[in-house]
Order: sequence, then structure tokens, then C-alpha cells
Amino acid sequence: MKKIFSLVLAAALTLSLAACGNKTDSKDDQSAAPASALDLLEKVWNTYTDDEKFPTSGGDYSEANNRENAPGVYDLTDRAAVDSALGLPETAKVDQAASLIHMMNQNTFTAAAYHCTDDADALATALRDNIQQRRWMCGFPDKVAVAVVGEYVVSVFGAEDLVDTFMSHLNGIFGVQPVYDEAIQ
Repeated sequence: MKKIFSLVLAAALTLSLAACGNKTDSKDDQSAAPASALDLLEKVWNTYTDDEKFPTSGGDYSEANNRENAPGVYDLTDRAAVDSALGLPETAKVDQAASLIHMMNQNTFTAAAYHCTDDADALATALRDNIQQRRWMCGFPDKVAVAVVGEYVVSVFGAEDLVDTFMSHLNGIFGVQPVYDEAIQ
């Protein structure tokens, strides 16, 4: 009887160890810290299903950075242009930016990621405040959401369903909740 019990116990232990063994979950693989602001947005966009995707452009409008239907790098040289297009305050301490914008109207959906060189929480608040204080033309976005992913800050504004989908994917990859998720006033 002891021998049978020992064999059953050994088998159960072996099976439980095999189940916990060297599994790699794709979510765990993606949850590593982003390598850049562009990498962060690409990881999110690449998890969208075909049904969730919509026509987009990414990056600034330079030949080197503009990408169709994918996120792209946004040049930080002209801070007034970055503020106008993405809502990044001109004094923000960032050294990288990337964007993904709805091709029909940026007020329908604009997502941006920034590598923060100072206080990420302070940048999140400054982004939210700067986006909230805007006077909108050509469509009025429903909501704004801002999240912190380590040294990166992500802002997104636009139609509620598109913002919610983006934030759901961001959370699914990086396990972060938005610092701000609110209606545009």
C-alpha cells in the first residue's frame, strides 16, 4: 500500500512540475519593458485584431518618420508642432515620441507614447491638463486617457470606443491602469 501511495504521489508531483515547467506565455513575453516609445505603440497596435483596426498613420509628416497603418516616430525638434498635434506640453522633459493617429481625423483617435526623462507622473498630469484645455475643431473627442508604463507615458484621446480598446490592449500587455480616464470637458 505504501508503495502504491508513493508512486501516485510521485506521479502527481511529476505532473504538477511538468505543468509549471518551462512555459512561455505570449503575454509574459510582451510585458517586458518597452525598448522605445515606438516599440510601446507597436506592441499595442500589433495586438489589435483585424476587426479592431482602422486606417492610421504614425509619426510626424516627414518622409523618414511617416508610416501608414502603423505607429511611427515623432520628431521632437518643433515642440509647438508636437503640442499642436499630440498635446505634449512644449516644456515636457521627454527624449522620444511616437504616435498613431486616425487617418480620417486626429480627433477621432490620437495615441502617443513618450520616453520621460523626469517625473512620469507629473508628465501624465501635464498631458491630461494640456489635452483637456484644448478648443477642438473638426470633431470633438469623447475622452482622454493617460497611463504610465515605467519611464514611458502614453496618452490617447478620441472616440470613447477607440480609446477604451486601446487602453484595454495596453493593460493586457503591460498590466497598467490609466492614471486618467475621463470625458473631455
